[in-house]
Amino acid sequence: MFKLLFGNTNLDIESGLGVFMAASLTRGRRKYLYDSIVETIRSMIQRGELKVGDKLPPERTLAERFNVSRNCVRQAVQALAERKVLESRQGDGTYVCAANESLLVESFALAIQTQKELLQDILEFRRMMEPEVSALAAVNITPEELDRLKVIVCDQQRKILAGEEDSQLDAAFHLALAHASRNRVVQRVMDTLTEILDESRSEYLQSEARRKASVVGHLRVIDALEKADPASAHLAMKEHLAEIEEIILGNSEVEKSWNSRK
Repeated sequence: MFKLLFGNTNLDIESGLGVFMAASLTRGRRKYLYDSIVETIRSMIQRGELKVGDKLPPERTLAERFNVSRNCVRQAVQALAERKVLESRQGDGTYVCAANESLLVESFALAIQTQKELLQDILEFRRMMEPEVSALAAVNITPEELDRLKVIVCDQQRKILAGEEDSQLDAAFHLALAHASRNRVVQRVMDTLTEILDESRSEYLQSEARRKASVVGHLRVIDALEKADPASAHLAMKEHLAEIEEIILGNSEVEKSWNSRK
């Protein structure tokens, strides 16, 4: 390992390279995200769904097109209205009032990108936090709390078989796990951030693949908790979140793999 000495400060070259590479990857992801959103907007324009002077498509339609929550759409629309790209007419909806198509595409793409980057921030926070929470829970969870997690997963499975929404049960599992950690700060943080974290469970980010992966991931975490194995619990949650993130952010191969499972 090489180090450079500047005064009393040791700079680790490997760490520096790691930070540089991470920053480069982040820039790459942001450009890919922006280009993907622009392509979606241009497709909507070509299909006549989004044009200067027209009424904005319904919130639900935009959420489906951009694969974000309706709250994200609301925030983007508000930002665009403040920039005079959109105009909200009381009792008549929201209209596109951009000076031209290019401004519409650029402004809309940036607004949606900002909201989608928030989703990525949420997923990043969960990757940082929840594996550690699972490790703590493996040491501190009670038999009653473990039984509660099993009931939640069973209810999730029933919802999936019935073709019903299970996002509330998903949130309940992770919140119960946080409380089982016995760390009061973790509990308060998770309780406080529930609404923000639920952005990653929006109905428009749900799919059959995600629901199946969620149940299997939760079962693996429970297995590790039953063994009171912090390292296994940490790994199970880390792998669970990584798989969910790949599905949410559009890894089609992962999604196809889960969709093919019975």
